[in-house]
Amino acid sequence: MAQTEAQQHGYRPAYGKVCQSGASATTAATPQQEKTAPTQTQRAGNPDAKVWVNTSSGVYHCPGTRWYGNTKQGKYMTQGQAQDASYRPAYGKVCE
Repeated sequence: MAQTEAQQHGYRPAYGKVCQSGASATTAATPQQEKTAPTQTQRAGNPDAKVWVNTSSGVYHCPGTRWYGNTKQGKYMTQGQAQDASYRPAYGKVCE
């Protein structure tokens, strides 16, 4: 699938890194989209939910998931605190 086609389907580049090929207008538009999309996702969900933050990877996990409380390095905090500290939800899914 081409980068433009993937963007049209709503896919985002991994780790926010855009492919270097393609029109400059496409690459110029993508960083702005990347700045707005994660913020909306990160602020969604229940801010009082207790999550497990993997401090090594910067990802937080919801209760009942495979890695909740099961990583070598991490700590518990609320989802709101994790979002304020710029941690991102595992698999892009916030806790409800």
